[in-house]
Amino acid sequence: MSVKGELLNLLAELSKSERKVANYIIANPQIVVSMTVAQLAVAAKASPAAVIRLVKHLKSVSYTTMKVELAADLSRDHSHTKIYADIAANESLTDIEHKLLANAQQTLQETSDQIDQTEIKKLVSKLSNSQQILLLGIGASALVAENISQKWSRLGYAITVDNDLNLLLPKLVSLNSQSILWIISNSGELPETLIAAETAHKFGVEVVSLTRFGKNRLFLASDIGIHTSQPPEDKQRIAATSSLLAQFMAIDLIFYYFVSQNFERYSKILATSRQEVIDYHNRFKIEDQT
Repeated sequence: MSVKGELLNLLAELSKSERKVANYIIANPQIVVSMTVAQLAVAAKASPAAVIRLVKHLKSVSYTTMKVELAADLSRDHSHTKIYADIAANESLTDIEHKLLANAQQTLQETSDQIDQTEIKKLVSKLSNSQQILLLGIGASALVAENISQKWSRLGYAITVDNDLNLLLPKLVSLNSQSILWIISNSGELPETLIAAETAHKFGVEVVSLTRFGKNRLFLASDIGIHTSQPPEDKQRIAATSSLLAQFMAIDLIFYYFVSQNFERYSKILATSRQEVIDYHNRFKIEDQT
């Protein structure tokens, strides 16, 4: 993962002074590669100790190593294309196309770099022994919940998708240990998702979360937590483009691994279900020709 990607993922966990340093590096990488610890501390209006603490949060061995990695990131810099999170006035179609492609490449690569395989294996094991999946996704996250539903319902799972606590909470009361509540929330901080997780635990239901990287409250309240990268999106975003891409990638990874680990059982089901859809379409093609 790039240094910028690591810093974005860590922001929520940093102290105020460490966050100042991180934000300065994110905004001024070209300048930082030639700075000493003291110079960076002054520029970021923090202390040298804050700089050193920040480096320890990263995977870098030392401050010098971090600068080398930062320089390498700049040399690649996605073909020297500046990454923008959202749109500006009167942009050309070509500029928007390049921007979306660059953001997608960064998001998918950094999600892949920091996926926790241990958590995915725990989730696949839990799913293999479950009978029912309840899904909660609010706003754009509802699209991800529908994607999960489409995939696992083809395998014969009982799936319920909700975006309203009034509908979800009563269902949690009657669930058993072979059911799970899977909550999707990029921020991991929505009050509705936290109430859902708390209620699920109250009735002995395990909670799975899909959130962006970091120790957000939903992740901390989950039995199994899957992380995606911190997406390159403005706070005033007009669409959850990058975060949705990351979440869809994570779901595809989980689904393919799940089927692979239960190949004999589910490969035939998937092939049969696909053939049924093909037969359905072929039937109407024949009728149209008559």
